[in-house]
Amino acid sequence: MRNLELLGHSSSKVTSSGIEGRSFIATDPESLTVYVAFEDDNGQIRVAATGLAPGDPSAFVEIARCSSSAIVNFTFLSDLQVACLCTFSGDIMLFSKERFEEGGEAMEIIGSVDSGIHALAWSPDQDLVVLVTGEKKVLEMTQDFDTITEFELHVEDQGEGVQHSVGWGSKETQFHGSAGKEAAQQKVDTSKFGTSDDDDYKPRVSWRGDGTFFAVSDIDPSRSARVIRMFNREGTLQNTTEPVDKLEQALDWRPSGNLIVSSQRLPHRHDIVFFERNGLRHGEFTLRESRDIHQKVLEVSWNADSTILAIWIESEESGKLQRTVQLWTTKNYHWYMKQHIVLSEDRDITGFAWDVENALLAHLFTSSGEYHRLLYTWEVFTSTSLDESNSGYVAVVDGSQLLLTPFGYQNVPPPMSALSVTADSNIQYATFGPDPAGLQVAVLTNQKIQLFELPVKGHGAATPLNQLNLPKINSSNESYAKNLIRHLCWINETRFIFCQYDQELQTDMLCIADFTSGNDIIVSTSPLDGNAGRIYFNVTTKDLIVEGTDGSIYKVELEDDQPLINKVAQLPDFCPWIATARVGLTVEESEFAIVGLTDRSKLYVNDKLISSEATSFFLRGTWLVFSTTSHSARFLSLDSFTLENLKLSDEASDAYDETSRRLERGSKIVMATQHKPSLILQMPRGNLETISPRAFVLATIREDLKALNFRSAFIACRKNRIDLNILYDENPARFVEHIRTFIEQVPEVDYLNLFLSNLRNEDTLVTMYRRGGRTADQLTAAPGVENKVNNICEAVRNVLIELGREHYIQSILSTYVRSSPPDIESAMALLSELRETNMTAAEEALKYTIFLCKADLLYNVALGMYNFPLVLMVAQQAQMDPKEYLPFLQELKNFEKYYQRYKIDDHLKRYEKAIKNLSLAGDKHFDELLQYMQAHDLYLIAIEEYAHKKQQKLAILNVYGDHLAFRNSFEEAGIIYAMAGNLSSALDSYRSAGCWRESFSIAKQLKYTDEELHALAYDMIEYLKDKRRFQEAAVIANDYAKDVEEVVDCLLKGSLWKEAERISYTHDRSDLIETHVKPGLVEGYTQMEDDLDEMMAQFHKQTARLVELRTRKPEQNVDNPMANDESLDNIDMFSDTTSMYSQFTRYTNASSRVSSVSSQGSAKTRKTSKLRKKEERKRARGKKGTVFEEEYIVNSLKKLYEKASNLQSDFGNLIRALVPFEYVEEARAIQEKFKNFLKELEAEIPVIFVPLQLTISLYATLEEFEEAKNNPKIIEKPVMAKVDWELQIL
Repeated sequence: MRNLELLGHSSSKVTSSGIEGRSFIATDPESLTVYVAFEDDNGQIRVAATGLAPGDPSAFVEIARCSSSAIVNFTFLSDLQVACLCTFSGDIMLFSKERFEEGGEAMEIIGSVDSGIHALAWSPDQDLVVLVTGEKKVLEMTQDFDTITEFELHVEDQGEGVQHSVGWGSKETQFHGSAGKEAAQQKVDTSKFGTSDDDDYKPRVSWRGDGTFFAVSDIDPSRSARVIRMFNREGTLQNTTEPVDKLEQALDWRPSGNLIVSSQRLPHRHDIVFFERNGLRHGEFTLRESRDIHQKVLEVSWNADSTILAIWIESEESGKLQRTVQLWTTKNYHWYMKQHIVLSEDRDITGFAWDVENALLAHLFTSSGEYHRLLYTWEVFTSTSLDESNSGYVAVVDGSQLLLTPFGYQNVPPPMSALSVTADSNIQYATFGPDPAGLQVAVLTNQKIQLFELPVKGHGAATPLNQLNLPKINSSNESYAKNLIRHLCWINETRFIFCQYDQELQTDMLCIADFTSGNDIIVSTSPLDGNAGRIYFNVTTKDLIVEGTDGSIYKVELEDDQPLINKVAQLPDFCPWIATARVGLTVEESEFAIVGLTDRSKLYVNDKLISSEATSFFLRGTWLVFSTTSHSARFLSLDSFTLENLKLSDEASDAYDETSRRLERGSKIVMATQHKPSLILQMPRGNLETISPRAFVLATIREDLKALNFRSAFIACRKNRIDLNILYDENPARFVEHIRTFIEQVPEVDYLNLFLSNLRNEDTLVTMYRRGGRTADQLTAAPGVENKVNNICEAVRNVLIELGREHYIQSILSTYVRSSPPDIESAMALLSELRETNMTAAEEALKYTIFLCKADLLYNVALGMYNFPLVLMVAQQAQMDPKEYLPFLQELKNFEKYYQRYKIDDHLKRYEKAIKNLSLAGDKHFDELLQYMQAHDLYLIAIEEYAHKKQQKLAILNVYGDHLAFRNSFEEAGIIYAMAGNLSSALDSYRSAGCWRESFSIAKQLKYTDEELHALAYDMIEYLKDKRRFQEAAVIANDYAKDVEEVVDCLLKGSLWKEAERISYTHDRSDLIETHVKPGLVEGYTQMEDDLDEMMAQFHKQTARLVELRTRKPEQNVDNPMANDESLDNIDMFSDTTSMYSQFTRYTNASSRVSSVSSQGSAKTRKTSKLRKKEERKRARGKKGTVFEEEYIVNSLKKLYEKASNLQSDFGNLIRALVPFEYVEEARAIQEKFKNFLKELEAEIPVIFVPLQLTISLYATLEEFEEAKNNPKIIEKPVMAKVDWELQIL
């Protein structure tokens, strides 16, 4: 779908003398010097070169001339920095520009071949040269012209690689259709094959691109026909072509190596034919000849990258001969003529050569002594209109035909097209008109511009509008008018703009061509400051841009038919492909911008580099889309950024990223349709593919939603598999406000059901369809999204009920079912109502509901509504087995109302409802209620139901109390027994719970005697002492047992020393001081000192071990936590079949296939879970020498710190009790000891509690591994309580 467009043109005058024969052009790729060798009308060979004239590097200066015969070959040798020229008479000459500049003789004659040189070709690496002499011998020589081998050209041998046919695929085995079997028996008499009348009877030599083979074409005397022979680099004959009648002299081997091209003149046509290296034919194509024009092929030449075939022809028309060049390309096995270079004023092209490095640069030499430099580029011819009415026509040039396809409406695979336009002669260029729909096209030929009107959707033929003759060449415009027209733009209904190279001014002329209804155009010109590399016109914004070859951007404004040219931007490099756009968050804030793509794959917006791997781009509305060398399409929204902040997202693309899409390798953009979300791509082999990128689809949907065109947005979502939640999420308030409009535009029940069934409590603009390549972390969900489904379902349901409940019954049911949680009961109630009025509609609606929900669920809901007709209808529509439900339903009908409902609720496991209905069934079922209450733990419900029935309530409370006592909830059981008036049971429960206050209160209510109270008191004292509630035990002993010794004993066991002393003196029992208090105090002192010694020993041991661990432990490699795993030391002992992935792949950043497979399967999961638990137990034990020891020690020390902090008050109480009894030294010793220990603890906190890079679990997931790797575990530092425990007098 791409065409060859003439991008740049320059010319220079080389000589004023006449030119005879063929001219040759050679280039120096390093210095860009151009050498021209030609034969003048005096029979002298003259050589000229550029780069010698001061101040004008493009001017030619003659460096040498000599008298000799015709030129055979002229090549620049890079290694020697000379141009080598060979003549037909056999002379070999070298021309040196360097010697000429030094004042010496530029020409040096190397030698001569006596028999003459009829053909010569240098190898691509210029190490070898092959020439054919007049004696038909082939000489292969080195760069210094030392002969390597010499052999006869014409031999009987077919070569080493001759093909031997065994019949497979031969003509005899083919199907011949109506010709019958006789056609297979016919033999072609190759002895009658001859030469073409256009043959020049001279040999040709051509090398393959890699220099391993060369081909020689010459007329074989034994056959009187032309034959091509293929030789290897050593000169050994490999193959000979199969006999071809009328084969001509043209010869060139495609640089890519797969084809050898020549020409064949047949009676009825003129073909360009191809051969493989083995000599067999490989297709052809026919030149475009007419009966009154006879064409003679002079030479053929491939460009450097094998994409363009140049055919140099001599045409005879009305007795006049003219030499021209045709440029052909191929796609999809079809050959297109993209350009036909015809010089004006009957000038001939006497020399043509492709540049050795730039594949799209051609060099010409003319019969008028002029050198022309033509730079081409690949271009898609389509309208630049951004309007939605643009039909999306793309034009493809093929000779005199312009193939057109409107991609907005159809995709016709090339080489076919929707329609074609035929011009009067071969087309050079095509441009679309200024109409927004892109339905006008102008076709440029060598003589005129033809205008056509195209059908809107590609149906029908194009209508000719006008034919405009190009201006005649006269003395006033000869310097530029005779040159080729470039960059034709149709800027309004009666005006074109283009440029032509002015040879005198050596610059481009900007030409403004006005035309009316006539056939003539009036051209006004204005010289440009330098050469124009591109002229661009935007139909929508009316931007007319000229880009200079240095990347300068000029804006052209026409006032009074005079162009005002102002520089507006500067691109970092020249961009063969440019476009204008507006960038900004709003229309008012948008800024003018130039989008440019260089031939080095750099995409710029003004001077900002957007991508360095772009291969093509296109503007669609506010979107810039471009393909990349990494085989992806990138989408950049121009209305989501300011010009300053415009850039691609740096985030890695995910499955929902609208800014990126993978493409087939080598795909390039043809165009993007403006009114449809379609992007047309062309593959390297030529076929087309139309895709709907998510970026375009979402942009179209958003525009439709903004315009309240809900139906179009819905259809686009459905067609392109876009989540329908976007219809709401794009603007929730707008959708709710216009929900009636949505339903009116999408009235189909199936469509509404599809919409409702896709609803989720999720903001898809955050989770899926994020704009501008942003991540979910950068966005926040819309408020109220957690109740989104319910809100939409309720709003839709209200509108549908208004519009017609019976018509939209399915959608209304969908709103109930899709609610969260599903409101199945309301749906069934609606079905029940409908059943009363329209049984058929109810049955159909029920069938749909069964499709949405499980039939068993609907059956249970209907049963729970106690609606037996509805239950039967569900069972019948769900085709349930009558044996399963009829007996149960018949049984239910025999029960009274509430007992029936009780049975139903019990069947549905609705136990609360069941016991409520059972309570309503009467007191005769009370015993059954008690059993049911106990079976399903429904005590509170039963108590509530019988709140006003005292007798039943007391029975329930007693049963409930028994239940709580059985569960060891003795305190609650006591409360319930007390409510039931069962004080003895309440007392037992309270006593078992240790609730001594409640127990003694009830004992008093039960009129307990003193002996019974004493017994109860001692029971409670023993219970509380077991629970270490010593102070409470002391209160009971004092208040109820009246036992002072027991009180003191309890207080001493609770370390309440001062209270024990007070009680002793209060009850005048000073003897207890000596018998109980002091011994208890000494015992407490001894115990606490032992505890302190144990804590200190633990602390010193564990801190020493911690230092040892951290000193000796090597630096762990977090990237490979198993680098120092001793279990892998004997890895060689593992069997070949031992699975190692479970130990290694969890540490890789990429989830391997093995690890993904291993994570599947419930058995594997259970095994991993057990191993995790086992590992956790090991971690908790912290066994010495294991990887978990450090973490265990740090946690243990933290507990030690907490214990020491809590003991401060205990030590303070002990010291204050010791001193009054004159245990001063003991108090001072233990105070000092504990004080020093606390200081030691405080000092070691920063050393012990540091971030730990802990060993990662062997069974950790990838997420857990990453978390552990990036976030070392930090055990919180303990905080020592600030307690004033010390006694200052010590």
